[in-house]
Amino acid sequence: MKRWIVFISLLFLAACEQEHAGASGEQEIATAPWTEQQLADTNSRMNQIDDKMKQLEQELAKIKVAADSPQVFKDVPIDHWAYVHVVRLYRQNIVGGVGNGLFAPNQAITRAQAAAMLVRAFQLPLSTKPSIFTDVPNSHPFAREIMTAYEAGFFGGYPNNRFAPKESMKRKHMAMVIQRAFRLQATSAPYAGYKDVNERTQGALEIRIISQHGIAQGSNGYFFPEQPTTRAHFATFMDRALQIK
Repeated sequence: MKRWIVFISLLFLAACEQEHAGASGEQEIATAPWTEQQLADTNSRMNQIDDKMKQLEQELAKIKVAADSPQVFKDVPIDHWAYVHVVRLYRQNIVGGVGNGLFAPNQAITRAQAAAMLVRAFQLPLSTKPSIFTDVPNSHPFAREIMTAYEAGFFGGYPNNRFAPKESMKRKHMAMVIQRAFRLQATSAPYAGYKDVNERTQGALEIRIISQHGIAQGSNGYFFPEQPTTRAHFATFMDRALQIK
């Protein structure tokens, strides 16, 4: 809605300028190239306004979270880039620490931990079925969360009925899981792509989709699909996805 208000306002101003320019002489009908250029300029200005609004919203969110709650984890201070996302999920009981008041933001998140976070985020009732995975005994601390996430279609398994609960989640797999869990679809939003992602990359479509929704942004034109997803990054992706849920 905000974008349309800005869009209409800018077009109105452009039309007024055109009318004023032709007031002293014979008025001309706007040509197609002129109209296209005006639309392109307007869209560019709208994107700039959107970027500034997002920056302001992020700063306001950080101020609000900081005001509402003190520092939760020793290793995620208020000036940490993921502070807002981590604290917001903590307050919703979606994430917890690793002990001793630490969150371990740079530690790779495991598939089991990611499954548990998603189950909590969607407030799904825990499965009562026995584990079907050979490497997830029923005594595993996240056995019920893993089965719940599997039954919900968030995760698949590996050959030989393995789940690999301790395996770190690669960024490409994170994109696939987030897209599935939140049922995100491709949009008409601009997508510049990434230098290290092509049509042969596993999860390329899902990477595009979560990027179009502003959940992932990459770094300097790279997505690093094969790298592990850190706990701070996964919390950030989860929080952003929940904002558009």
